[in-house]
Amino acid sequence: MSQDELQKFISLISRLPSIGQRSAQRIALYLLKNKQELMLPLAESINETAHVVKKCQNCGILDTISPCKICSSDTRSQTTICIVEDMADVWAFERSGYHNGLYHVIGGLLSASKNFTEQDLKLNHLKQRIEKNNIQEIILALSATIEGQTTALVIKDSLDELKIKLAKLKKDPESTEKEILATENEITYLESIHENFYIGMNVFRT
Repeated sequence: MSQDELQKFISLISRLPSIGQRSAQRIALYLLKNKQELMLPLAESINETAHVVKKCQNCGILDTISPCKICSSDTRSQTTICIVEDMADVWAFERSGYHNGLYHVIGGLLSASKNFTEQDLKLNHLKQRIEKNNIQEIILALSATIEGQTTALVIKDSLDELKIKLAKLKKDPESTEKEILATENEITYLESIHENFYIGMNVFRT
């Protein structure tokens, strides 16, 4: 491996979330020192994952098949959809074992700085899915940040005409961003979704 290739390797690692240049150098050196045990198996796994993992055509979950295993399951409720930002939220719900319905992964929150707009939410697809599958309840499980609550309001407004039940997780002022779904308090928060209301009401309760 030439110096140019090594620097490219380090540069790519540094593009991972929360990884700076010095951390990337340490990771690169560790991998190079453990080629057979870690580096080569990791490279093989990355290549295989890149080729076989895809987004579910229905809900956006990452899986090796589409529709995904959750959408195709006969044991899950087919009348409830939980709207989440990304796969990390899906994993948190699945760890808790509380939610037994379907999911809808929107892929981000409305943000001008991140260039994530209302069009990126693909709300028409969500509405078509609700109508086609006779969905009875929507759970908004978005973060308690300004971006998360703004996104929740936009989704609520877009679904007004459907007149279906909508629930949202209660905001905990002690929690930051995704701690609602990432700590031992998961069950407590999931149980709080039954602060239910119906789309079409003037008040969006928290």
